[in-house]
Amino acid sequence: MKRAVAAAALAVCLAQPSMPTFAQTVADQCFAIGDIAGQVASWRRHKKTKEQALAQAQTYYKDASDRQAVTAVIDRVYSGAPMTPDQAEMMFTRECAQQKQPTGAQ
Repeated sequence: MKRAVAAAALAVCLAQPSMPTFAQTVADQCFAIGDIAGQVASWRRHKKTKEQALAQAQTYYKDASDRQAVTAVIDRVYSGAPMTPDQAEMMFTRECAQQKQPTGAQ
């Protein structure tokens, strides 16, 4: 049974590269920005410094636009009043969605 599960998992992993991929960056997805803001707010609440947060972002985000977006989130979370992760997530997601709204849409 374990071999069958392992073989199926391996087959799925090997099949994925042949599927068409669509590159999306963090900066293109409001829910991702919100998730990151929540994580950064959590780091701040647990006494991680801004420098530590920036170093962590450099480790995980290699795309230039992703790094720019994450750095902006870190700067903003660490420069303002402390927020809970939920508050940060909701605020950043809402603001991103409002920016992505077509002009004239209310």
